[in-house]
Amino acid sequence: MSEFECITTEALENATIVKFVDQRVMNPARIESLGRELLSLVDGAVATGIVLNFDGVSFFSSAAINKLIKLESESRKNGLQLRLSNLRPEVRDLFSYTNLDSLFQIKDNQFDAIESL
Repeated sequence: MSEFECITTEALENATIVKFVDQRVMNPARIESLGRELLSLVDGAVATGIVLNFDGVSFFSSAAINKLIKLESESRKNGLQLRLSNLRPEVRDLFSYTNLDSLFQIKDNQFDAIESL
């Protein structure tokens, strides 16, 4: 269903659900592609929000987090809400240590993330 290399997408009524292809998001070239793919979702958005489902992601580099910060900023500019869900403890800790859990709305599961939009 997805024309992307680094993510898969699913369109629901009020949300675009995004899942990551890679378990460990750390390759610089893939992170650049990931950033472009995520930003393209903002441009073509028909839903009111984007849910990034981290199910299966065991490592997320700081360079990849920078792409999420850009996505959050662009989403807000375009009137979209962004939610993160299904973070493993080791990934969630990264957001906590860097205080990014105050920037992003993080939900325990995809259902709660969709409901919060």
